[in-house]
Amino acid sequence: MSDPAEIIKSTVRKIPLNPKLKEIGFQAFLLAAGSFLCAFAVNAILVPNEFLARGITGITLLIYYKFSVMPVSVLYLLINVPIFLIGWKFVGRRFVLYSLGGLLIYTLMLGFVKVSVPINDKMLAAVMAGILMGIGVAVILRSYGSAGGAEILYVIFNKTVSITLGMGSMIVNGIILLVMAFIFPLENVLYTLIFLLVSTYTINAVFHGMTRRRSALIISENWKEIARVLTCNCGIRVTILEGRGAYKGAPKTILYSVISKRKLHLFKRTVLAIDPKAFITIMSAEDVAGVEIGNQPHW
Repeated sequence: MSDPAEIIKSTVRKIPLNPKLKEIGFQAFLLAAGSFLCAFAVNAILVPNEFLARGITGITLLIYYKFSVMPVSVLYLLINVPIFLIGWKFVGRRFVLYSLGGLLIYTLMLGFVKVSVPINDKMLAAVMAGILMGIGVAVILRSYGSAGGAEILYVIFNKTVSITLGMGSMIVNGIILLVMAFIFPLENVLYTLIFLLVSTYTINAVFHGMTRRRSALIISENWKEIARVLTCNCGIRVTILEGRGAYKGAPKTILYSVISKRKLHLFKRTVLAIDPKAFITIMSAEDVAGVEIGNQPHW
């Protein structure tokens, strides 16, 4: 007689997995992993050292340090409630609902991840917390989600008073640091500033750095050979553009390509080997979308 467990496993394997469900599951995993890292940074390092954080987490910690009326997780959830209600009206239901899932996961992580890291050096603590928080936020952004109402707040600013999302973030974080300067010792304010700088750098490094692309333009008389070698021998796709010189009006054939950072040296070496006089322009492609090269999330 067959083992029931094996029958169940065999049946599950035969069930076709919906690609959409698979994608949602992967995004949920990233959201949970990122929330865990952020909650770990808050409970293990920020709270013991009385550092603040960015966005709504920073406001939550500011109130928690001053009054200690309830756990950080509960306070964070309560502060987000009015923001989500306002966002429902001004931002749009789809974005708010997506953020709601992240809020609930992050709140649970704040409540259950109870650890302590014995770091006596406050500078080291600020750097370590910044790295952990930066990685966590970057992973959350990779999941197409958010962990609370800060993003909703920034979008409200953008829609009501035409403030960019980046400027909205700077205003909120600036207010947090300003209020902190009047309540806490200057030392804590400076360490919080270090934490914010490290976390910002880490977010950019993880979110953009690992998948950074370069776009390149090539002008050469040997464009046919360059395009053939890049495509066939190097696995680099090339698009042919037609241009015209501004001075003489002579027609020019321009090659355009988007390449990964690790293939940049191969790209330049190949082009210059074919035509040492080729005109090459390399530019940073901050955000790329597409089947082959593009793998950064878009909202």
